[in-house]
Amino acid sequence: MAFIRSYFPAKPLLLEKDVADLRDKVFIITGGTGGIGLELAKILYHANATRIYLLSRSSQSGDAAIALVKTSEPPPGMKPRSAGQEDTIRFIALDLGDFSSIKAAAESFLKVESRLDIIWHNAAVMLAPEGSVSKQGHELTFATNVFGPFLLQRFLTPIMLKTTLNPGTAKNSVRVCWAGSGESVPPPGEDGILWDDWKLSSTEFGGFKGRTSRYMQSKAANAILAAEMAKLHPDIISCAFNPGAIKTDIARHAPWFLQVFHNFMSHPVRFGALTELYAGFSDEVAMRNGCFIVPFGRVGTTSPNVEAGIAERDSGKRLWDLCEQIVRDYY
Repeated sequence: MAFIRSYFPAKPLLLEKDVADLRDKVFIITGGTGGIGLELAKILYHANATRIYLLSRSSQSGDAAIALVKTSEPPPGMKPRSAGQEDTIRFIALDLGDFSSIKAAAESFLKVESRLDIIWHNAAVMLAPEGSVSKQGHELTFATNVFGPFLLQRFLTPIMLKTTLNPGTAKNSVRVCWAGSGESVPPPGEDGILWDDWKLSSTEFGGFKGRTSRYMQSKAANAILAAEMAKLHPDIISCAFNPGAIKTDIARHAPWFLQVFHNFMSHPVRFGALTELYAGFSDEVAMRNGCFIVPFGRVGTTSPNVEAGIAERDSGKRLWDLCEQIVRDYY
């Protein structure tokens, strides 16, 4: 059963100690103030990253996260940070469910930085209560997990293209990493998206089934965006990743019995961070632009219908056009 198998992934191929020195590199992690994003930030920090931006909704959580990273012990096999610590980690307020906040967050970054090496679109909402909508009135899960990251990336792609041209930038090191999910619950629709009703507003998608389908559809969409971005901007490595079954609070809206099962069977946040680390730094990913990363860091595949839609039905262009249509008033 795919659902059970998802809790028993292969061992990670790339560990914290394998990351090269990251001096002069600049990174963004959305949802970086907790869970997997915070764990990833600790790795980047001790690998001597010049600047790490944590994007999240709460400035209070941002301050706490910065303090946690700066006082953290180096992850297994890593030495403590040896580069300067002044202003290494910065917080920018971002609500992916509010398109108007996304432009402000991007502008805050672009005012002070001249390069961006990697962004992890790590933030997500899962199993949002039925009827939840974004600030602009869109179905909350798709707005937060798909439209929001798409809009943010549109602002940041030019600086990433500029970074690829920098003489000091290694080939294939500039990357966009999109948070996907596993295939234990298939997303709806022929391509992983129900194009005629991406809000999943019909009565068929009521209750827990609908909440699950909305989440899986949004994660399928991120895999589709990753593949399409690789086509549109081949100088930037784009991939999607399934971090795995990880002990975070993302399942807080699930029924209690699923929360109990998940908390008992899932893995420490370190392993989710290793999956994201692989997406950001593995040489194999560089050779497979547009690929999908499975836990805990190896190139794999997502749901068969999603893969077929990308390869055979040009679902990437269709989704890209839908995103453009929804967010274009916020450029």
